[in-house]
Parts: sequence; C-alpha cells; structure tokens
Amino acid sequence: MQVITPDKYVRLAYRLRLANGDYVRGSAAEPAEMEFVAGVGEVLPGLERRLYGLSPEMGEVEFVVPKEEAFGEYEPDNVQVWSTKVFPPDMELKPGQKVLPAVLPFPPEYPLVIKEVRGDRVVLDLNHPLAGQDLYYQVRVLEIRDPDPQELRHKKECQACREEMTE
Repeated sequence: MQVITPDKYVRLAYRLRLANGDYVRGSAAEPAEMEFVAGVGEVLPGLERRLYGLSPEMGEVEFVVPKEEAFGEYEPDNVQVWSTKVFPPDMELKPGQKVLPAVLPFPPEYPLVIKEVRGDRVVLDLNHPLAGQDLYYQVRVLEIRDPDPQELRHKKECQACREEMTE
C-alpha cells in the first residue's frame, strides 16, 4: 500500500471550508482537485503534515488545520494607508476591490483588499484573505506515485531532484 511521503507525486480530491461553512475550494456537490510533489513546499505545511501517511485505500478523511498552522492570526498592523499614486492613474479604486500593487519589492501571492478610499489615500489590508481562519479539509487521495523527471523540474528541494541533478 502506497502512502504519502516526501518526494511522492500526490493527486487529491478535496473540499476546503471555513468554520462558518463557506467553501473556499470545492463544494458540497463536487470536490476540487490538487496535485503536487510532497515535501517541496508546494502546499501549506500544516496541510502537508496531515497528509503524510494517507493512502487511497483510506477513503475520505477530515481534519482541521488551525489558523496558527495555516495563515496565522489576523494582524491589525497589516492594514495600512497607501498613496493612490502606487496604482495606475486610470484605475478606479473602490472598497472591497482586490489589487496586486506592482510597487512592492516582492509582489504578494494573493490580492490585497482595499478597505476604504480617502481622497488620495487607500486603506489596504495586507493580511492573507484566510488569516485568522481555521481550515476544515475533507480529502480523498486519488493517486500516489514516484514523480517523473518533468514533474520534478524546478523542484530542487526534493530528494529525487537532488539525486537527478547529481547523475
């Protein structure tokens, strides 16, 4: 029986919900799918730790990734006031709008939310959209196998990649 371990290709069917029951990925009717190579930083570490040891034979498994192991607490200090000049001049800025400011030295992996617009200033929430939330997962392992070389390209952290690079 194959189980999820580092350096294995994994394909999952999964649903991700919040405590209030809202689905973030998948739905009650249909799960989303995810594929990744375990152990190379492609998925949330708190999720990956809970996946290790699972196999297709186990069927559907449910677990919670607590906010501390997901995207952390919501940080009020991450709500900041910025100049509207960091956005394109023709961009209409509205509360609730999601934006990716190009002026950041390292652009965020997720859109930032405009909380309010005050003349030439914008109040931006830099918190991850799921900060402060426990994540409720339902997962079913669909496939586990050794990854092929194409899937390992650009994944230099995994053991199989290190071995491939030294051959």
